[in-house]
Amino acid sequence: MTTATTPTLQGIALDVVARYNTAGKHLVGAWSTGTLRLVNGAAARAPAAPAFIGEKLGQQLSDANRAFNGFVVNAVKKNAEQTVKLMDLVADRATKNIDALAAAAERVQNERAAPLVKAWNNAQLPMAQISLRIADAIASGAEKLEARVAGAAESSGAATTVHVKSPRARAAGRKA
Repeated sequence: MTTATTPTLQGIALDVVARYNTAGKHLVGAWSTGTLRLVNGAAARAPAAPAFIGEKLGQQLSDANRAFNGFVVNAVKKNAEQTVKLMDLVADRATKNIDALAAAAERVQNERAAPLVKAWNNAQLPMAQISLRIADAIASGAEKLEARVAGAAESSGAATTVHVKSPRARAAGRKA
């Protein structure tokens, strides 16, 4: 929230725009990390070329696979960068429009209009604060998601073994 003692609609609107911009960046980061992990994992698990196609053709196939994976990785990185730039542009324009609207509202206030504008702001303030709380929750969730995806990417090398009883053992356990 804003640091002012009494929040304004302008301040809350600017904070909401910032939170959604942050949430979007976290979601793009999670998407990018997850996609790169998927591509790199598939490349690591790619089977070797069968022996019957020959060494030269096998090498060409391997090179083509590596080139394709490189293309996908570069495309994902470039798209993520472009998406973040676009989100920043949209947030910047929204911020400028909010500031312009607030400045216009200040200019039109006179002795008669001031109480009306103040009453309108006071009536809208509770919903604006709820919107800010929602934006905070979404940004926090997106940040946690990105951290989870990034953490999974770091720990994906360690396999987890889950011990499961066989169906026969479970059936024998039920009979006993």
